[in-house]
Amino acid sequence: MMRVFMAILCSLLAVCSVSARDSRQKGTDGQAAIYRLPPFERAVRCTKYFEGWHTEKHHPYVGWGHQVQPGEKYSARTMTKRQADALLRKDLRKFCAMFRKFGRDSVLLS
Repeated sequence: MMRVFMAILCSLLAVCSVSARDSRQKGTDGQAAIYRLPPFERAVRCTKYFEGWHTEKHHPYVGWGHQVQPGEKYSARTMTKRQADALLRKDLRKFCAMFRKFGRDSVLLS
């Protein structure tokens, strides 16, 4: 869980450190497009980018950084990208709820 937390935190800090104005000046819409997304969706995209896809050799991690907990039966061998996306969103919602008292910063902390 700590590895996922650090990956998300680092990815969001990296994205937040570059202003949208600077990205638009480079002339590429793709770079500025992430700033048009809602914060939660930005967190999902950044996590996927920086965490990367986990295979069997990354056990106990599956998908995009989910650490398999006792009692869970997730397998990197059988997990699809769609299932991993749903699991990532579930994890982020859970962590956002944990940090709800921080208001808008709950997504960043998640």
